[in-house]
Amino acid sequence: MDPELREKIKKGNALFDQGKVNEGLMLLIEAREKAPDFPDIHNQLGLMYCMLGSYKMAVNAFRKALELNTNYIEAHLNLSITFNEMGRYTEAVTEYEKAMKLEQVEGRLTSGMKAKLANAHKELGINYLEIEEFENAKQEFRKALKIAPQYLDIRTLLGSTYIKMQKYDEAIAEIEKVIGINPQYIDARIKLAVAHYRKGDKDTANNILKETLDFAPDNEKVKAFLKLSSKEHPGEL
Repeated sequence: MDPELREKIKKGNALFDQGKVNEGLMLLIEAREKAPDFPDIHNQLGLMYCMLGSYKMAVNAFRKALELNTNYIEAHLNLSITFNEMGRYTEAVTEYEKAMKLEQVEGRLTSGMKAKLANAHKELGINYLEIEEFENAKQEFRKALKIAPQYLDIRTLLGSTYIKMQKYDEAIAEIEKVIGINPQYIDARIKLAVAHYRKGDKDTANNILKETLDFAPDNEKVKAFLKLSSKEHPGEL
């Protein structure tokens, strides 16, 4: 590749990383004109268009990258994520499955691609939660954690899913792992209190919320949950 073109691509990507998406986009468009058969340029353009909310243009860019390299795992993942953002869930799953088949054959996911893959599972799980398909949601969150077990927000979502499934012991086990790593994760502490309350252990739920107020005394959400859990008939908690 021409050194000048390589430098243009490098600078465009650096601008993108700095949040200067429009400036980076202009450089990548110039690079595409000089090297239209370079799939990485089209994939990067897709990311930039997606960041700007130009999803149709992002789809076209990712598809061009895949036209040039059908085994481009990251482009399949990026296209899946973009389709998910557009609400085109069937197409999102199709692209995701293509990426998975390629990964099983090639086994070359980078750390960045693993993060994208974990987040793709997370988004699918959230979609399943919204339509109350809890078993599918659970499976997606577990797949995400297999790839990225350090993602505390995903483990908290898994705990929340277990609560909705009325599997309170499983919920408590998952959320306690989160709090063991980050004792001041307020959302996880609230979910842990809810799991104990639903299980019938009102005292433990109240103690968790009171402990949370020790380091977050102004948190209105914690105060509201404590007030509800302290009532004789609190309704839905």
